[in-house]
Amino acid sequence: MRASAHPLRAQARWGMVRPPKQGFCSNYSHMRRLAPAVYDNYYLRVLLGERVLGLPPGAITSAHLAEAKRVLSSLQLVLLSNDASTPATLQRATGIANFTACRDTTRPVPCAMSDEDSERARRDNAHDLALYAYAERLAAQHVAKWGAGMG
Repeated sequence: MRASAHPLRAQARWGMVRPPKQGFCSNYSHMRRLAPAVYDNYYLRVLLGERVLGLPPGAITSAHLAEAKRVLSSLQLVLLSNDASTPATLQRATGIANFTACRDTTRPVPCAMSDEDSERARRDNAHDLALYAYAERLAAQHVAKWGAGMG
């Protein structure tokens, strides 16, 4: 699974929402009403599959977060797609060269949300934020392990 680009950017590319330069995420509450699962711990939902993806907004719990962490821990290799160490680590881990095309060096246009919407987004996605922090720690461990020539 690759969870590198936020679904909102993909929606903008498909014309479902206004692109970043037009302030497409300036009203988080409105966007959350349109696509609640996308704005409610989306990555955790996708990682755990259909039975969790379909849960109503606000139904993701710390038990789901613990389960998602177990799933990530079971993977042999967790990397951050835009981290500079990812291509070399992939090459060492798989023996396949030239993973540089996987690295997207473009930076998204910052989203200007109100303080209220920013706080709500953090609260609504607290489990995703915790899962991402956990994935960052796993990625650092895996980069160090493969960098040391282990596997």
